[in-house]
Amino acid sequence: MEKLVKFKGLIVLMTLFVFLLTACSGNSKSSGTEKSSNEASQTTKEGKTLRLGYINASGNTNGGKPAVSGAEGWAIEKGYLQEELKKIGITDIKYFAFPNGPNLNEAVAAGEIDLGIFGDTPSLLARSSGQKTRLIGFANIHSDIWLVTNKKNGVTKVEDLKGKTVATSNGSYMFRYLIGLLEENNLLNDVKVVSLLPTEAAASLERGDIQAYAFPTFNGPKHLKLGFPLIEQASKSTPHLTGSSVIVATEKWLDENPKFLSVWNETRTKSVKDLKAHEDEFYQYVADVTKHDLDVVKDSLPLENITEESFPEEGLKLLEGTKKFLVEQKFIKQDFELKDWILRDK
Repeated sequence: MEKLVKFKGLIVLMTLFVFLLTACSGNSKSSGTEKSSNEASQTTKEGKTLRLGYINASGNTNGGKPAVSGAEGWAIEKGYLQEELKKIGITDIKYFAFPNGPNLNEAVAAGEIDLGIFGDTPSLLARSSGQKTRLIGFANIHSDIWLVTNKKNGVTKVEDLKGKTVATSNGSYMFRYLIGLLEENNLLNDVKVVSLLPTEAAASLERGDIQAYAFPTFNGPKHLKLGFPLIEQASKSTPHLTGSSVIVATEKWLDENPKFLSVWNETRTKSVKDLKAHEDEFYQYVADVTKHDLDVVKDSLPLENITEESFPEEGLKLLEGTKKFLVEQKFIKQDFELKDWILRDK
């Protein structure tokens, strides 16, 4: 019975997360949030402002530069995005970094950002809760996960986790991986899963509070270099459980800026072509803004996972699989069709 309660507790936690999203969407009356939202959404004399949210799990910054990786970050670094947006009256971009997807979701629900680049799992959970967004593309596909342990724990394979405590960030794409991995190994009711941010994981592993942690990109290879042993890497053992980084915009923003989608897609395609033509320069840029070692960046961002197409077939297949999993595990209470969420450029 105790084992069953552990997993039921996860369902309750995820349900609470979805409830809070819904509540945020309907009631963002705190003075700080309201002020921030209203100020940012105003049209200045010069033009409109795009409020862009992204994930920065490490908390690293580079002299105020946004730590946005991938084609989107390259388009910002080269000035492509700013130049094209100005042509349609969007003269400024404000950047908002979040430690994980659920935090970014709350900001979307509160009306504080217009566009988010983050993991597939939190974006699906938010959409299922009624958040008024549209999926406008994939930033990258096959986002990897590294399940690591500590030398003291004596864990060398997934089966060794039976009766132990593991962690990752609740509601993230790593969470979907971890639950899926445990289920496939018939361990879901025999392992305690707790929520912990990547920045807190190393200390918890060292203390023995947890026996394994599912790390996202950048953080995974970083901790391997620090000496934490690898149990499994998703892309090598369970590629169907890898995640995707998606690009989601609010319906309000898209309605108010009908030319935005075309400009965004064209600029992103240009950026993908350019970064692949300047691979070394691109990787150095990502290393600089994320403050990660170059080899860590290369392990985290294989260029083949950054596609020119807004909706690559492989990405859609992965996203459908993730949604199906979340529905089956009752994390998504209200199922929906991806085609009703996707917004393609006409």
